[in-house]
Amino acid sequence: MLVAFVTWRIIRSNYNQLAHYLNAGMDNEAITHESQLERLLSAAGRYYDERKWVAAEKAYLKVLKLDHKNILAYRRLGMVYSHLQNYEDATECFEMVAKSQNTASDWQNLATVLYREKGYEEAIVAMEKANGLEASVSRLLALVRLYEATGRNDKIAGALDEARRLDPDSSAVKKQAARFAA
Repeated sequence: MLVAFVTWRIIRSNYNQLAHYLNAGMDNEAITHESQLERLLSAAGRYYDERKWVAAEKAYLKVLKLDHKNILAYRRLGMVYSHLQNYEDATECFEMVAKSQNTASDWQNLATVLYREKGYEEAIVAMEKANGLEASVSRLLALVRLYEATGRNDKIAGALDEARRLDPDSSAVKKQAARFAA
């Protein structure tokens, strides 16, 4: 009985080692890589949601080491840098995202950090792209403020007219229009 038990244990342990050896290969590395990436993204997301900016930054940088094309990581890292008032790095992240995804919100995020860096001309270009993709009253009013900051008063009326067309009853649009009518 003892001999049978010892034999069974040896076979079982050798089988596990053999199974592990046979399974260790490219597929396991891919699964391990993907699961590690998912765990890092999950942790980074928790830090981001908890507004733990430095921890979120570190986690998203680790994600980018594993997957240097991860758009979500760049987008979130841009937001983290923006909250940390590191506008130079935020701009770099948002530029990469906006050029690869080309969504209105990504261009708006880029315009916002450019505005904070006092890059008004570049911010105008980014906000015009955002409005070209998906115009909204808030984006158009932001564009009005950018035009005003750069002295492009000739463009303000057009942006206000577009905002009025989108929402004729908007009190924010009426307020801005009243400022420039006087």
